[in-house]
Parts: sequence; C-alpha cells; structure tokens
Amino acid sequence: MGGFTVKTSLTRRLGAIAVAGIVAASLAACSGGDGGADAGTGDDGGAPEKASLTVAINPSTQFAPLYYGLQEGIFEEHGLELEITPQTDIAAIVSGLASGTYDVGFATVVHAVTANANGIPIRAITSIEGQIQEDDEGTLTIASAESGITDFAGLEGKRVATVGLSSHNTLTMWELVDRAGADAASIELVQLPFGQMAAALESGDVDAAIMQWPFAAEALAAGGVELGYNNRELFEGTATTLFNTSQSFVDQNPNTVRAFADAMAESIEGASADPETAKAALVDGLGITEEQAAGARWNVGGDPALNVDAFEVARDLLVKFSTDESAKAALEKLDVSTIVWSGAL
Repeated sequence: MGGFTVKTSLTRRLGAIAVAGIVAASLAACSGGDGGADAGTGDDGGAPEKASLTVAINPSTQFAPLYYGLQEGIFEEHGLELEITPQTDIAAIVSGLASGTYDVGFATVVHAVTANANGIPIRAITSIEGQIQEDDEGTLTIASAESGITDFAGLEGKRVATVGLSSHNTLTMWELVDRAGADAASIELVQLPFGQMAAALESGDVDAAIMQWPFAAEALAAGGVELGYNNRELFEGTATTLFNTSQSFVDQNPNTVRAFADAMAESIEGASADPETAKAALVDGLGITEEQAAGARWNVGGDPALNVDAFEVARDLLVKFSTDESAKAALEKLDVSTIVWSGAL
C-alpha cells in the first residue's frame, strides 16, 4: 500500500467530525472575539487595512477565476496584492486561518461548518467559482475501467480514493451511495492527493476516485467511467467551494474583506465571460501545461453570491453520517447563518 492512508470504520472516519483535531489547544489564543458574521462589512469605501494577503488554496482548475483576476489586474485595482500558497490539506488551511498564518484560505462548506461546530469561528467571504449550476463539471466520481462499476451503488464494499477521509468530497459520495440504496459504511477510503488518483485507478490500487480537473482528464482518458458529478447532484443553486477568513480578521480588516470579496466577484464574472483567457491564466498560475489548461473545467457562469443553503445541507449530512453523539449535538445547535460574512450574501 505504500504511502496510502486508509481507514475503514465510519465511526473512526467521522466520529470526531472532520477537523476536530485542528489545533484545539491554540483556539482561544488564535480565533479572536466572536463578533458574529455581521461584524465589519467594509461598506465605508475606505482603502484596505491590509493590502498584502497570504492566500492558501488547494490547487485545481476551480481556481481559474482567481488566476484570471490576478492576471487581469482585478485584485490590484482593489488595492490588494496576493501571495498564493498551495496547500493540499484543507484542515491545515483552517488551522492556518485560526492561527493567522493565512489571511484568506480555501475550504469547502463541509470544513467551514465543521470548524464552527468545533468552536473555530472562520467566516465564508466569497465563493471561488460561484453557485453550482445544473451542468456543473467540477467534482466528479470516476470508477476504473477494470472495476466494472457503473453507478454509485456499485461502490459498496469497494476502495475509493478521496483527498480527505472526512472531506466534502467523501461526504457527498457517501450520500450518493446511500441514495442509491447501498451501504456507505462498507466503503474503504484511501486518502490521496488529486494528482495521484489517476495512477491509483490504473494500477488497481483503488476502484474509484473522487476527482477534480485537470487530474480527472487523465483518468477518463485511461477509460475511467463517470459515475456522477457530486456537487451537481446535491448542491445546485448554492456555493460549496469558499474563500474564508477568521472572525478576528473580519473585525480588524473590514475594508480588506470587502475588497477581496468584490475582486473575486469580478473575477468570477470575468472568467465566465472569457473562459479561454481564464484557462490560459492557469498555465502560469498552477504550473500546468497549455494542453491541460485547455481542458480545464470549473463552474463557468456561476452566480458569485453566497447563500446559506449549502451550509444547511452540509450540516444535515454531517449529522446523518456522524456516529459521535456530542458531535451531532454541536452540529444541530449550530446557527449556520453565522458562518457567512453578511457582505457575501
């Protein structure tokens, strides 16, 4: 099995909720005051309090709008300079937001809900690609050509690669398997970076993988079978991929948060209007080839505004698949509307 990280027990996978292990001991010192999601909307038109931002991302072609905005000078027009830090561990990004290592960072709606249920007040300030549409081509589950799997029900008892054992991708896959009438708890998860999944499918180390572009292209070219686009099935009309910051950063830098959110909204709309230019921006941005960039996919045309629907769905799914009663209780009492910075709605 080499460097694969595998867990088979649903209790072990989700019992403590996805990021319960995120530097809990440092939380009180790092998270700052809980001023609520309405604090500091940055509507006074002032210059950003902090112009140079460290932004953590989990690299994939979903970030085409971000790189489009950087290439076209949109962030510069809003008075911002971004230092992009690639980070494949979303829990580490959330931890970095809490500690102040990162000013802004990517996390899915599942990570945002989980963090807040564990007392880590991060706030969603913008989507990275807009609200999911009915033809979204982002996250998809692919079975290997040799597995014989043709639908989500076929994943029962199989080995599935996922970027995080308790990630948004894993949760959506479990739900789709459950809806298909199969036993989600029987699935053996294999934690892998997106870039290693196609090789794992081809070698037979896993039967299926939950993937992002451009990595999915390699798996499909090798005969992989599309089982479905996870977010399209479960989250249409709401955003699941988010840029977040801490509540303390919102309190201290309201104009900066407003400038970043406005720049991202313009970048999302610009990338949708000119996807070829956005694809080209990925060559330097992600360090991929022109051929890979040409095949890039993301949620082109998505509405940049956030709403609370995705947070409600994510909370319900976390409750459904958690076997830890204290975790369920924390989730059930969480007011998900507090997770979203009001300026993003």
